[in-house]
Amino acid sequence: MATEEEKKRNLARINAMIIYGLEKGLWDLLGESALAMSATVGEGMLEIMEKTMGLEIAGEEPQDILTEIGRIFVDEIGIAVKFDITRTEDKVDFVVEKCVLLNVEKDLVAAGVKPFMCPYLNIAAAAMRRRLGLKTRIEDIAVDQAAHRCKLCFGMV
Repeated sequence: MATEEEKKRNLARINAMIIYGLEKGLWDLLGESALAMSATVGEGMLEIMEKTMGLEIAGEEPQDILTEIGRIFVDEIGIAVKFDITRTEDKVDFVVEKCVLLNVEKDLVAAGVKPFMCPYLNIAAAAMRRRLGLKTRIEDIAVDQAAHRCKLCFGMV
């Protein structure tokens, strides 16, 4: 029988397989138009974060919202060790270090898929859309396997 630690690792593997399969399947069906799904996916993820993790959007400063999303992912969920966010007038840049989804992203890139289901990117973009009343557009998802880091960017229009 598997230990609790082995069960946790196996659960993480199953979740990674589900994410990979869904993302690759959508990409195979829709091509780059699959990127448009990130807005809807982000809204759903944001809703769950608000209900189950106490994330508040209304009345909060945009930078504070982004910082809190990063804190929740690092401190409460533990799926990355560092999450830096920089917001300029019309862009939000992220650096995510040692994310547990990094291998999924690497495999997607190797399969010719531009990763678009990143929870950090999608939730932050959804939060900014709702808080600022702007549209967002994914501008960059760069996976650096050697450095164990992703650089992400979305623009606000």
